[in-house]
Amino acid sequence: MKQRWTSHNPEETRALGAEFVKKCLPGDVVLLHGDLGLGKTCFVQGMAEGLGHGGNVTSPTYALIQEYDTTPPLAHADLYRLESADAIWGLGLDECMDAGMILAVEWSERAPGFWPAYAWHVTLAPGADEHSREIQVCRGGGS
Repeated sequence: MKQRWTSHNPEETRALGAEFVKKCLPGDVVLLHGDLGLGKTCFVQGMAEGLGHGGNVTSPTYALIQEYDTTPPLAHADLYRLESADAIWGLGLDECMDAGMILAVEWSERAPGFWPAYAWHVTLAPGADEHSREIQVCRGGGS
């Protein structure tokens, strides 16, 4: 089952992330797809807000992973700077999944074959104008 939305601005993208995360269970993996600047981090900000996080959420591009004390806990990873697919094993993402965190991953395609078949796929694409985004969500099977 695929769901599609159009977001007209970052606030709507965050709101969609907050609404989407209500479908997630502890241990779920959310793989975010889309080019730079299309709102992947903005969507995760909404997920964090939807889980009760009131603080700042930024892209973990340099740290690679950030954890947030939400219920359930949220881990946000950005693999843009991952040097090789094998480096994924040193990040502890498998431990995040095993610990019952919701794991949101930007640039997941940098580690093909690592992700569980049950993962959510959130694809963000350019919309009709420079501010809008087309967002598609599906569970398992890719986008």
